[in-house]
Amino acid sequence: MFRLRWFHAVVVLALLEVVVILLSLELHRQTFRNVGRLAEAMTRFKERDRWFDRAEQCVLELNAPGNNVFATMDVAHERAQLQQALRKVGALFEAATLHNLSTTRLEQTTAQMVKTADEVFENFERSHAPGAASDVQRAAGLKATDAMSRMDALQMQAMREIGIIKELSGGDIKELVDEFEADLQSRVVYERYFIASFFLLLVGILWVGWRLQSVHQALELERRRVEEERRERLAAIGELCSSVAHGIRNPLAAIRSSTQLTLELGQLDENSRNRLKDILAEGGRLGDRVTGLLNIAKANRTGFTDLELRDVVEMAANSVRIECERRNLQLRVQLPAAPIQVRGDRRQLEQAVIELVSNAIEHSPPGKTIDVAVSRASQNGHAEIRVRDQGAGVSEDVRERVFDLFFTTKESGTGIGLATVKRVARLHGGDVELDTLSRNGGACFVWTLPLVMPDKIKDA
Repeated sequence: MFRLRWFHAVVVLALLEVVVILLSLELHRQTFRNVGRLAEAMTRFKERDRWFDRAEQCVLELNAPGNNVFATMDVAHERAQLQQALRKVGALFEAATLHNLSTTRLEQTTAQMVKTADEVFENFERSHAPGAASDVQRAAGLKATDAMSRMDALQMQAMREIGIIKELSGGDIKELVDEFEADLQSRVVYERYFIASFFLLLVGILWVGWRLQSVHQALELERRRVEEERRERLAAIGELCSSVAHGIRNPLAAIRSSTQLTLELGQLDENSRNRLKDILAEGGRLGDRVTGLLNIAKANRTGFTDLELRDVVEMAANSVRIECERRNLQLRVQLPAAPIQVRGDRRQLEQAVIELVSNAIEHSPPGKTIDVAVSRASQNGHAEIRVRDQGAGVSEDVRERVFDLFFTTKESGTGIGLATVKRVARLHGGDVELDTLSRNGGACFVWTLPLVMPDKIKDA
């Protein structure tokens, strides 16, 4: 009930914050939209400013050939330069229409500059015409100089006209900036209220978060206490298993030895011989259970080496193949062609695989197939061992308990086998799980083990 009340408080705060955020986002959206309009306008104004720079440059280039001809003495070259400058001026006036600029007077001035430049070239050619009288050459030179002076005056006039156009266009920028500033000021008041609301909600959320953190710490302490109790219980179980196993193993070995010796040397009838064989078989099963108890109590990382997983699985499969044949079951083992290197204890790994396959044998009806597949999961650097049977599957009510120690659904089971597999898997840095897809038509256990990387193998 305590958590439920805090959950409701968090939901209310979260909803209020969502409302504030949405309203604030709407205001900012409108602001950004105006900013976008301003940015687009400023881009146009920058393009317009660049147009003015190009206009001044074009005027200078239009005036340059008339001046340069007195130095270069090459009329043909300077005429070509004038034509090139004239083309740039034409492109300039075409671009002026895109910026809504009135350039009528500037166009008239540049036309006069072109006409005056032609006058300069014509008089310059007469002043240097071969065979002309000296007084004629002198008069033509004076006319060329006078035309060049008028052309310089026209250049200054064109520059002034460019300045007038630029000054007239500057009013648009000021008007747009004033409009944006007024709109921005109108939103400042609203955003202040939203900022204050957001601050208050933030304080409330931080306070709730602090309380939830306190609850979380308390729950974490409780979880650690339960985990510590669980470890203590497991340690006690391990000590008990070890004590019981050692207490049973020696008498059991003596019983099996005596029974085996009696079978080999005694004069027994067939009925007595069968009874002794039963004693040996049951003693073997009891020995396996004792070994399982010892494995749970003593499993550790001592003696880990680099192993070829395919060999481990193949040896384990060969150990249970006779039992599969005796029960009319087919054991199908699928091994990859490429080697799979893992690090661990060969005996523990083989025994864990045997436990998985033995579990499949116990739950498989005659005539069915048990699949054991080894593969490399390239996505996470792990190897997988899959053991699938075709039995009745695992019911929902026991799926979460199949790996619990001493839990079993078989009348003669001990609940040690799968618990041992789980412990060995985690001891080797992996895990074993019951495949969630194996709800019907058998069970599939998936065991993952970390691979030994090639560089680690080389270093070893």
